[in-house]
Amino acid sequence: MAEDTLNNSLEDILARPIHISKIFIHGLLRTKEDFAKNVSRKLFDAKTLREYLESAQDVQATFNNLGVTKGVGLKLDVSDDGSEGLFVHVNLVEKKRWAGAVKGFMGNDADAKIGIGGGLNASGLFPNLLGRGEKLSCCWQQALENNRKEIVFQKPTGTDYDSVASTSAYSYSGNVVLSGFKEQHTGVTLDRTINYSDFMHKFSWLGVWRQLLPLSDKTAWSVREQAGHSLKSSLKHEMTFDSRDDVILPSQGIIFRLSQELAGLGGDCHFYSKQLSLQLNQVLPKSRIVGQVGCSVGHVQPLNFTAGSVNKPLSILDKFYLGGPTSLRGFENKGIGPREGENALAADFFWLGYASLLLPPPGVRGGLLDKFRLQLFVNCGNCSNWNTESSWKKRYQDQLSTMRLTYGAGIVTNFLGAKMELNYCFPIKHQRHDKVQSGFQFGISVGD
Repeated sequence: MAEDTLNNSLEDILARPIHISKIFIHGLLRTKEDFAKNVSRKLFDAKTLREYLESAQDVQATFNNLGVTKGVGLKLDVSDDGSEGLFVHVNLVEKKRWAGAVKGFMGNDADAKIGIGGGLNASGLFPNLLGRGEKLSCCWQQALENNRKEIVFQKPTGTDYDSVASTSAYSYSGNVVLSGFKEQHTGVTLDRTINYSDFMHKFSWLGVWRQLLPLSDKTAWSVREQAGHSLKSSLKHEMTFDSRDDVILPSQGIIFRLSQELAGLGGDCHFYSKQLSLQLNQVLPKSRIVGQVGCSVGHVQPLNFTAGSVNKPLSILDKFYLGGPTSLRGFENKGIGPREGENALAADFFWLGYASLLLPPPGVRGGLLDKFRLQLFVNCGNCSNWNTESSWKKRYQDQLSTMRLTYGAGIVTNFLGAKMELNYCFPIKHQRHDKVQSGFQFGISVGD
């Protein structure tokens, strides 16, 4: 009874009408006053104490997410001059002018046997560079088979600063060992990221000078004949919806991603590429068991912009690979698809489907062991060149008849922000030229 009375009193307090007449910003150093006022102006819209608390959380999150502050305090006060309305004091604790770090890293590596690689990363960050949430970052990354240097400038845009405009310049060099070539990229990008409703849209222009070189005299001829320089100028659009409750081991929610790229607006690369992926996660009724199903599909086709001209063959740099502990289990990295000798040649079409059950350790709640999950899975897919000369029915029949299929079980956990898994795989459908890996398979993936 007393608890109900307390709850009713709290609801009455939160529903009490208020009027905010002035906002004072304190702690401005590099931050421009007009920017801070624009971020804080939503506090004026609060008509009740509950709405004020919600708006205050939004203001704190905006300042912190833009990298402007390391802490924001808000104080609601009565006016000291006898005027009507309440005053809000916003106290900002700005971040330092710059930050840097040198650290080791581990992540996806499509050319490593177990799908992971590592190296050294040195990075620098200059937050709130011009006083309105701008950010300048740079990094140098060195791994066993590749290195990358990049500098990125970002500026928040939009009425609520929930969109980002950015530009970057980068240089990348790496050995694609499983395909027998070395690639060098030097490029610039222009990006605009917009959040609309529950979707995030990213529009990009990419200008990249690329060089492909044989890795050794054992490189397959199909790869060697593509050696040389190319210039890619492309427009790209990515649309993402993500309602998952966790990025690494979600228990519920959906992630949907559609990516399209049109190359040929300048340069000598002409193609249209599209990829779609979908993942569904749901806790099974009256249990802690999580069911997960998903699929991915991608296709790239050559284009020509001159009437009567012949399509230029697609570069191996623009095609797809499949296989490995973080894509289609039971096969080595890039172990599915066209091959010549020991070199994976990639393909212009792929699809992947999977289903998993994630079970908590029996009899365990809380503690270290509860961070692990038992995994039962089945996955299937294919990676091949799409035969445009045959009928649609024949294409689908070919895809299903040459489908790869694997089932198995294993252990999975979230290890320092990465998905780590050890599985025992049973590949039951494969092709003669595939690189099959039955038995134990270990991998780490970062991201989706």
